This record gives sequence, C-alpha cells and structure tokens, in this order.
Amino acid sequence: MSGICGFIDISKKFNKEDMLNAITAMNSALYASNDGYIYQDDDCIIGKSDNYADNDSFIVFFYGELYNKQSLCKIYDFTANNEAQLVLAGYEKFGDDFFKQLSGKFVFVIYDKKTKKLTVIRDKVGSKQMYYYKNEDCFVFCTELAGLLATNIVPKKIDKVSLSQFLQLTYIPAPQCIIENVKKVKPAVVFCLDSYANIFENDYWTLTHSIDEKYTDFEVCKAELNDLLYASVKEKMALYPDSGAFLSGGFDSSIVVSVMSDISDTPIRTFTIGYDEKQFDESELAGLVAKKNNTNHTVLNLDWDAVVDNIDTVLNGVDEPYGDSSLIATYAVCKLAKEHTDVAFMGDAGDELFAGYNKYLISYYGGKYKKIPKFLRKGIIEPISKLLPRKSSLYRKVNKVISSADMPIFEQRKRLMSLGFKAEELKKLMLDGYVDSMNFIKENYEFLENSDEQTRAQYVDFKTVLEGDMLPKVELASRLSGLKTCAPILDDKIIDFAYSIPTDFKINKTNRKIILKETFRHLLPEELFTAPKHGFAVPIGNWLETNLKDKLLKFASKDFLEKQGLFNYDYINMIIDEHFNHKKNRYSELWAFFVFQNWYKKYIEQ
Repeated sequence: MSGICGFIDISKKFNKEDMLNAITAMNSALYASNDGYIYQDDDCIIGKSDNYADNDSFIVFFYGELYNKQSLCKIYDFTANNEAQLVLAGYEKFGDDFFKQLSGKFVFVIYDKKTKKLTVIRDKVGSKQMYYYKNEDCFVFCTELAGLLATNIVPKKIDKVSLSQFLQLTYIPAPQCIIENVKKVKPAVVFCLDSYANIFENDYWTLTHSIDEKYTDFEVCKAELNDLLYASVKEKMALYPDSGAFLSGGFDSSIVVSVMSDISDTPIRTFTIGYDEKQFDESELAGLVAKKNNTNHTVLNLDWDAVVDNIDTVLNGVDEPYGDSSLIATYAVCKLAKEHTDVAFMGDAGDELFAGYNKYLISYYGGKYKKIPKFLRKGIIEPISKLLPRKSSLYRKVNKVISSADMPIFEQRKRLMSLGFKAEELKKLMLDGYVDSMNFIKENYEFLENSDEQTRAQYVDFKTVLEGDMLPKVELASRLSGLKTCAPILDDKIIDFAYSIPTDFKINKTNRKIILKETFRHLLPEELFTAPKHGFAVPIGNWLETNLKDKLLKFASKDFLEKQGLFNYDYINMIIDEHFNHKKNRYSELWAFFVFQNWYKKYIEQ
C-alpha cells in the first residue's frame, strides 16, 4: 500500500520532531514502504514515496498511474523515469496548463521550495483521493482519512452535513468529509495553499456540452467511438501487458474484454463472480462472452456464508463511511483476479457516459403513468401495487414510479439518487433534525444549462455518483486486495465524445446505451441484447436478519445511541422492526446505518 501525506507548519510553533511524528503516524496508517523518500525543510515535511522528483525549485510526489506518460515524453522530448519526473518537467515548461494533458488515475503534490506554495492535483474524474485539514497552526494532508485521524491533530467530530449526505446517498462526494473541518480536494481542480496559508482553487479541466455537426450522423459516431475505445484499450494494454479483465456479463465489461481479445495475440484472463440465486447470476452470459473471445476464464461461485463470515475485512478497511453493498462482491472479484494477475481492466463509466442506468427510464415510465386517468391510478393501480411482495424488485420499481410521478423531473432524479434514507425520513432519524445537504446536486444539474434534461441528469451522475460511489468502490476493493484496476471507457477523449453526441444516440424510450451496443454488436453474443441488467447484488437484507443481527441491534441499542447522541432510538428501531417482520424492505437504509455505526465504533468511539 502507498500514498502521499504531508504537514505544513503555519504558525511556526512545531519543531521537526512534532512534524516527523505526524508523518510517521500517517505513513503507518498508509502502510507505506520503509524505503520511500521524505522531503523536509523548516516549514514543511512530505512523504513517504518512491515516486518523486526533485530539483532546486520544486519537489513532486506522485501517487497512481499516468496512462499517457510515454506519449507525452515523446511529444515534448522529456526524459522521465517515473510519473513525478514527467509532471515536474511539464510543470516547469507549461505551468498549470500542463495538467489538462494528463490522462490517468492519480493525485500528486508540487511543493515550491522558494515560495512555499503547495499545489495538489487530482485526476479529472477523481479516481484517487486527497484529504486535508487546516487550522490556524498547521495544514495536514493525506490520501486516506485514516492517516489524518492517526495524527491526533484532527478533532474527531462528525460533520452533520456529510453525515446527512451519507445517509441519503450511501457515500460522501468531494469536497465533503465525514469529519468536521476535513475536506477532500475536488477532481480536475488546481488546489493551492500559499505561503500565507490561503487556499485557492481553479478548474484545470471542465466538461462542456455542445452537439457538433459532425456528430449528427449515427454511423460516423459509431466509427469514432470504435476508434476511440480501441485506442484507449491499446494504450493501456501497452502499459499493462499481462493484465486480465473483470467480466460481469453486462455490456460494458463484455465490450472491453472483446476489444482486448481482438487486440491481443494470446488469450486474455477473465474473472467472473457467480451466484446460486439465478435472478442475480450473470455468469452464464459472461461465459458466452469468454467462449466467443477464447479467454482464459475463471468463475468464482460466491458462497455468501463464507463472505459474511469475513465481512469485517471489508468494513474495517473503509476509513470513511461507504454504504454501497456491491463493494463486497467487488472485493471478492478483485481477490480472485489478484491470484492470477496484478492488473484487471473493467467496464466502469459506460452507464454514466452512455445512459445505462435503469433510473434514466423514470421520465419515460413516469410520463406513461401520468397519462392514465387519475381515478384508475388512485382507485385500482396504487392499491394493487401495495399487494406485491414487499421484498420483490417489481414492488420497488413500481412504487418508485408511483411515488415520484407527480414530482418535477429534477426532484425525481434527486430522489432516485437517495439510495438510503429519504429526506423526510432523515428528519425523524437524526436528533438534530434534517440537514439540507443536497444543494450541490442542483448546482451540477444546472451546470450544463443549455443541454437537454437527460444530459444534465447524466452530468450529475458523472460528477457525483462516479466520483463519490463507483470509483471509490473499485479503489477500496483493489487497495484491500492489492490489485490494480484500469477503466478504458473512462478515457478523456471518450468522455468528451460522449458529451458531444445527440442524446437519442444514447437513450431512446427504454433503449439505453444505444451507440455503445450498436458500435460493438458484432463482437458480442446476441444473448446479451435480450438479457436484463443485474449489477452486483449482495444479500444484505438477509444478513441483517441473521448473521449481522446481533451487531445491528447493538448499534441500535438505547445505551449506544444515547452515548453517541446522533440518532433517534425509537425511529431506527421502528425501521428494524419493519425489516425483520417483512413489512417493508429496509435493507438499504439499515445497511447505511450499520456501516456508519461500524465505522464510528472503530474511528470515533475507540
């Protein structure tokens, strides 16, 4: 494991031993190697890393992967043995303008030895994190929250806005953090701390939407997308020549595997998770893709009894509350892949860029439902919908449409993003009352003000769900398993392309990811085009009633909650009763509560 951490003495009250102790504590939390380099002067100490570059003016520490290192070295005639050396050369020649040319998953810091200015850069989509804490005496930063907490400098006080975000979304997007006065550096931003301890932030890359005339032809779009994805996969396979790939049986991973196989001279390794529950299992579809591409295919049939027995490994590896239960299955497939390879390709970002989520159908189904006469809706359909089995997916889908059909479309979108507690439920759950924490969603929704509604909804997911949920999930799972991952669909040029084509090339009525499917249809088994979308399902609801029941009830006990002072005892236990007695499926809300309480016990109470 590795990362970056640092300490800047603002008040000049700390001696070098104090600063070094803070760095040592953070590095211990990061499990940094003993042979990494540490930079220090009278005001600053940064380390420990072996990916660094140093000269008389600057020092650069780099964490992550830079996909286009070789091409940039060739273009600018740079000589660089590592990413930090390339960043230093580019920064000295072009300044901040160089950052937009970088493609990869990374975070790095540049420290100006003469002006004492610190610059922090996250990649454009936010694959890697950087947490920071500032008071009148010091500025402390680390790629993991656990590192900051290990210094004992940061007060361990819960940030109520971030807690509200987590309980609604089940994750916490940047810049918020669960600890008060700790923030996350935002993606695609030049974050600077000057010698006077002032913070400045400026975008180094933004995504704008304009439909170019050359992209009004569907066949031209297909050819362009084909070329872009092949170029992205080829670039990354050259960087990781012995890599394998996750293969879920969905379109995105199947397309990536098919393109990799078409490029590779030898069969690639593919890895699939199988389930005994047929409604969740896509291993058969994955097998068809593997067979068509002659991959070296490995399937792990997930034994949920064994998984839940080891769930603490995953939960205790999360240093900021994260409630997407598919992390558990993602960790399982990462562990599987790590037994055979050091790097695995994945299909992430296809849903956000090319409109693949089921939730994008809400406006279509909501519009259909509103056309039904009100007396039929209220008198027949809604009463019948309540008779459906409460734990069935049909019940959840039907009631999502019914409950949101009369809302403005933005409110529908926002409600569907709340995978945990709804706003009205938080008012009852939190002792201090509901904290309105979702205004940032409207800001993202309105950023592309001249775009159509579907594009704006996708942009919200690109800026919020991708950065706060999907990418952290893979980073957490890969960090815990020791595996590197790579997402070729999440390439800069493909991102720009996706926001430069007509929306109806991506989604039309109930048909989603149209251009992605049609561009690579010839590479895929026909069975994929009629199969339902599954995702990584985990039997959290059952676990909460069985294996995790005792721990859940302890977290919801009067003694624990009164000492904690955050949640309403009566309300959370009412929800538990609803779930245990099958009155209503409450697994998502209870899992968010469970994950937070588990984190709280480890990092705050202890």
